[in-house]
Amino acid sequence: MGFFHGESVMELCVQLKVCEGCGCLWYRSQTQGTVYCKECEVKLKDFPSPETRKRRGRPSRKTLAKVWAVAESVGGAE
Repeated sequence: MGFFHGESVMELCVQLKVCEGCGCLWYRSQTQGTVYCKECEVKLKDFPSPETRKRRGRPSRKTLAKVWAVAESVGGAE
């Protein structure tokens, strides 16, 4: 909070975001991590957030390396 020409001034840093639920534009605080607007947040509150959902697609190379290590230890990868 500060003063500018005798008036109190408060600064708030925001980001312009696109809601991943409905596609509308909305402002979110830089410290906030949500991806939905307030209306979609209410509608989707019972669903898992995008950050907690399982990732789809191929497993990472690290996982494949562990599989090969186990296969070699049992003698299956020659």
